[in-house]
Amino acid sequence: MAKPNAYASVTPTSYELLARRIHRQVMSPSAQLQRRTVIAREPGEREDDWDLLLEQLSEEESVRMTRLEGGAVQLTWTNQHPD
Repeated sequence: MAKPNAYASVTPTSYELLARRIHRQVMSPSAQLQRRTVIAREPGEREDDWDLLLEQLSEEESVRMTRLEGGAVQLTWTNQHPD
């Protein structure tokens, strides 16, 4: 009988999926060029995951959060790595 692969993929948590989605959005070329993006919780994403993500983002010194109508949040940031 074969041993299970110790490096087999692990199903990501709902929070990890949310964080990955927002990371992809923040890292998009247009968001990076403008140093801003608007994020919003999607149907099916957990509210407690969303709240945790916003709490963590609020602790980042280079990130400014502006809450918008409807629950969306505009993120703006400064460039932490000089060109």
